[in-house]
Amino acid sequence: MASRPTGSATADDAAASSISRRRTQARRDPSVGYLERRQRLLAAAAQVFKDKGLDAASINDIAERMGTDRASVYYYYGSKQEIFLALVRQAVEEIVVVAESIAAAGESSTVRLQRLVQAQLEAYERHYPYIKLYIQEDMNRVPGDGTTAGAELKALGLRYEALIEHITRDGITSGEFRADLDARLVMFAILGALNWTHRWFVPGGRLTGTEVGQAFADVFLQGVRTGRRRTPSAKP
Repeated sequence: MASRPTGSATADDAAASSISRRRTQARRDPSVGYLERRQRLLAAAAQVFKDKGLDAASINDIAERMGTDRASVYYYYGSKQEIFLALVRQAVEEIVVVAESIAAAGESSTVRLQRLVQAQLEAYERHYPYIKLYIQEDMNRVPGDGTTAGAELKALGLRYEALIEHITRDGITSGEFRADLDARLVMFAILGALNWTHRWFVPGGRLTGTEVGQAFADVFLQGVRTGRRRTPSAKP
């Protein structure tokens, strides 16, 4: 394979370095127009990732969908991975903000926990496949492309865990939930069930995200027993 002329490589490297400097400067003091155009880019990238998947999508695809060129895309983000992480972070942050609003509402713990579970499944459906890949790949461990995305995602995850624990403890204190419950264990049980949906839930199937959320919340809060018959004792 013939090597590329040194002059061409130098020119490309210089152009990339120039774009990187401009991107860094724009992020330090972003204008309203910059933020609006970056959001338009994310919306275009979201459609590309949904249509082609993360692996098959390219920067060229994103530029074409937005109606611009590759250089303009790189002005906002340094790589395809960074764009995807930005979409994941945006979706996760939305889930946490909604959950914080639910947790702070003046409703019973039962209602708040039910609403929180339902809201997460609705968001999962709305932001598919980003939340799926976030859970599947444990993307809070991915540092991104020189960004703080990994740390931010981890912090958002901890905030969400704390909300479930908070609501559970409120329910225990108020007498709505059993006094012998471990709030942290309840949180892990709920998140384990919700996060496992990435293995089987796909939008457009037999059940909507809302319906799955309602069913899960009912199982978490009511169990599966009818209440008409005692559970047989286990044989020694």
